[in-house]
Amino acid sequence: MKVPVRRGSFKKSRGPPSCGLPLLLLIAAVQFFVIGKPFPSLLMDSRNFFNLAEEEFIPEPRVSCEFNDTRSDFCEMAGAIRVRGSTSEVFVVTPRRGATAGEVGANATWIAANATSWKMKPYTRKGESRIMNGITEFTVRLSAADEAPACDVMHEDVPAVLYSNGGYCGNYYHDFNDNIVPLFITTRHFGREVQLLVTQKQAWWFRKYGEIVDGLTRHEAVDLDGDARVHCYRRVTVGLRSHKDMSIDPRRAPNNLSMVDFKRFLMWRYALPREHAIRTEEDDGEERRRPRLLIITRRSKRRFMNLEEIVAAAEEVGFEVTASDLMPKKGAPGEVVVGDGGQARMADASATVNAFDAMLAVHGSGLTNLVFLPMNAVVVQVVPLGRMEALAMDEYGVPPRDMNMRYLQYNITAEESTLSELYPRGHPVFLNPGPIHDQSWSLVKEIYLGKQDVRLDIARFRPVLQKALDLLR
Repeated sequence: MKVPVRRGSFKKSRGPPSCGLPLLLLIAAVQFFVIGKPFPSLLMDSRNFFNLAEEEFIPEPRVSCEFNDTRSDFCEMAGAIRVRGSTSEVFVVTPRRGATAGEVGANATWIAANATSWKMKPYTRKGESRIMNGITEFTVRLSAADEAPACDVMHEDVPAVLYSNGGYCGNYYHDFNDNIVPLFITTRHFGREVQLLVTQKQAWWFRKYGEIVDGLTRHEAVDLDGDARVHCYRRVTVGLRSHKDMSIDPRRAPNNLSMVDFKRFLMWRYALPREHAIRTEEDDGEERRRPRLLIITRRSKRRFMNLEEIVAAAEEVGFEVTASDLMPKKGAPGEVVVGDGGQARMADASATVNAFDAMLAVHGSGLTNLVFLPMNAVVVQVVPLGRMEALAMDEYGVPPRDMNMRYLQYNITAEESTLSELYPRGHPVFLNPGPIHDQSWSLVKEIYLGKQDVRLDIARFRPVLQKALDLLR
């Protein structure tokens, strides 16, 4: 019979029971004198017997699923769980044939109590059919031991989390929103004793975010698409928990994890020195360091067209100003920029951002770097024209507040948008963006995110800069 490879968590394996050797010797002696079977052969059969006995012991499984969440589906399973990536299947092994979802506690409302299988796409953009159509679908099956594939590798002490690394992977914001924050929520409470089972795995992604991944697990991730073996676990979670855009709801997270915990986790992984931003005081006659403002620039789409004026205004109100795009080389998703695939760039960017007390940027993925700011810092988001205010608040307004930072939002006028150079002022682009949103997100991206730059009205924007400075007092 096939004897599975057994892998633990760097723990010593347990030996056989103390009575095993005398019992084997007695049985061997009897067999040798009665039927003349060679002693070594018997020991081999006996070992196989004990391996078989251990493999065939099947506990009652426990399954708990959540399919009502609008962001993601996930199931937590305990018992004898077997994962075969080559066929995208997860087998929940039951002690008897014919077990149903109702019997094992799969309490998802849309899974029938008599169901013996169900399907899942383990990615956190559940409501976006265009993206979800490209996500690998897994089938979870309730199977008796003789119906499930035999184990090739047994992970006795390590739980596993199965998810997709596809979708929007490669977009900086979505890397955090769809992967990193949900991974933190789902795995952090395991204390690095967890293995990631990854479908649609992007090797460059794991290199770029290696510091973060290594902080969540000390076990090598399994590429399910390139591994034909059957991996067996005692506990498996299919899917990732996701609460809201780039943030965490502590009431729903294991151990009440919060975005403050996430920020401190990033500080640990990237060795960031500043936990808190500068606290300015009223002038008391002593020379004090000016608060530092980082302006995130863009090379195309939603650029600051009067950057020099903005820098001058910020310096006038009292900031020390630096303008940078942080990621100077832009390439295709997964392009290797340096030898480590971007890991060094992440370390440099995180250290750069952590040195500042405030950040200013037009709505876009560059604002994702706010996660590296110290607490009490100020984030100022400039929102382009096109009914983008609610989206901007959800993506980059809520997270700073959840990380004990301050947030200001500046919504531009038509006069501050370069769209006024492309369309007449009476055009629906200005007067009624609603139907454009209703028609398609692609059209919204094309017009409001793809064609628009920003030329701030300095007189109108100056009070926002002053407010940002005041919030650091």
